[in-house]
Amino acid sequence: MKIKTQKIIVLCFFVLCSTIVLTAQAPYGNAGDHTPVEFGSPDTPFGYYEYLPLNFNNASSDTYALVLFYHGYGERGNGTTDLDDVLLFGPPKLIQQGSDFEAIIISPQNSDANYSASDFLNFYNYLINNYPIDLNRVYVTGLSSGGASTWGALQGHYDKIAAAVPICGTGILNDPSDFLQQTPIWTFHSFNDNVIGVNNTINNVNDIANISSSVMSVYPYESGNSAASEDYSMLFDTTNQTWSSAVGAIEPADNLSFTLYKDGGHDSWTRTYNNPMVWNWMFAQSLSVLNVEEELIGFNLYPNPTSERVNIVTKDDAEKTIEIYNLAGRKIYDSLFFRALSLDVSSYSSGVYFAKVIGEDNRQKVVKIIIN
Repeated sequence: MKIKTQKIIVLCFFVLCSTIVLTAQAPYGNAGDHTPVEFGSPDTPFGYYEYLPLNFNNASSDTYALVLFYHGYGERGNGTTDLDDVLLFGPPKLIQQGSDFEAIIISPQNSDANYSASDFLNFYNYLINNYPIDLNRVYVTGLSSGGASTWGALQGHYDKIAAAVPICGTGILNDPSDFLQQTPIWTFHSFNDNVIGVNNTINNVNDIANISSSVMSVYPYESGNSAASEDYSMLFDTTNQTWSSAVGAIEPADNLSFTLYKDGGHDSWTRTYNNPMVWNWMFAQSLSVLNVEEELIGFNLYPNPTSERVNIVTKDDAEKTIEIYNLAGRKIYDSLFFRALSLDVSSYSSGVYFAKVIGEDNRQKVVKIIIN
């Protein structure tokens, strides 16, 4: 009888352990942990490292910013036995050295260090379905090949990205890509990068600006078009459609900044990720630039996405105001109307906008508009 009881206990323990393993799902770690999640874990499209911030509480209703970090070519691997290679550089390295961040940081690995726009979307959907993500604060960054993957994510799914930091990535944007003027981007490269030439980043920011003068027209070359004596940042003004330059690593005054280090070769990521100003700027960006907590006025907006006109229909004939904002929070249109309004948006650049309708007693509601 005693032996039989022991067998039953052992069997129950085995079944319990098996159940725990089979039902394990994200999040895998606890607050402050940096946890490897191997490829082949339930539903994971990639193996990845998972970092959870110190205040993480999956039992609460809180949501958290997300940083998606793309590794370089040297850190590629199978997502299982090679997974520790993603710890060599960037945010994973900083976490291993004891740094804490206010966001969930996810660092995937694949075998060729190339993540397509569809790879981004698949992983994005996996992450938002398995982690308490603040959808207004999704950030993407990467170095070298990962910088290229960051540009690719922007090209395909800018409407889901609050800010991006592509570092020494290859050229990947279409010409033009001025719709990305709506997305906060701070990009970095070294003048003397002999692995991925600086012209890749120059071409990308020129494609975003889409004006006749190059970003390098404001760069203070030394003699013979050699590197300036100091690091410089070139900043794009989306209102005046002009470039300006300033000494040092300068965050975007509007939405786009290109910091060009005077030296450093291919490694333009170490000083970038070690710069607290980069992280402070990133975490300050949000897709939700309008602070309206409650939807106190009802209206329908269609079609959405659109490229020609958008219609706003409300429930009554009372006077209302509509305001259109771009992602930088700048009001670009306002008008009075009553029950309905048809607005011509064909002249707007492609991107994400916000329509804010204000009714009686300051009742208001905000809806995101995507213009193709």
